[in-house]
Amino acid sequence: MKTPAAKPGPALALLLALSLAACGWRLAGSFDLPPELSQIHLVTENFSRTQRELLASRLQSAGAEVLQQPRAGAVRLRVKLVAIPDRRVTTGASTGKTVDRLARQLDFSLTDADGQALTEPRSLTQQRNVVLDDDELLSSDQERRNVLRELEQALFNRLLQQLTRL
Repeated sequence: MKTPAAKPGPALALLLALSLAACGWRLAGSFDLPPELSQIHLVTENFSRTQRELLASRLQSAGAEVLQQPRAGAVRLRVKLVAIPDRRVTTGASTGKTVDRLARQLDFSLTDADGQALTEPRSLTQQRNVVLDDDELLSSDQERRNVLRELEQALFNRLLQQLTRL
């Protein structure tokens, strides 16, 4: 009588996880801020409450304590979200479909507690074309909102990438 061979599944998964961790592989979208940015007084402009909470959460996940008020030793991160006017790229008269270019810009600067600039003010821009159907206004509006949310999340990721490089 033969004994069943051991399946390598769990052992192989564990070995793979350990080797990936050892080589420095990380999940996409995870960031570690430098120690100088462990306390951040976040000042936002043109942000909704939800957008501000999302950015604050992303900063906290990256290792920062996000402060509502300035504190000694904390850096001030000023972030402004700019809505770039949408641009019609093409119109299909016979199909009722249009292609619009949606774009958003994120301006940011970083200063120390005394107001000295730690970085030059910078701007990040994201844009994407979206196909909209004039015959399906509700779904087109939803698609536009989804794309704008994705653009904002991409800008937040790029901001975190910039901050990790300081």
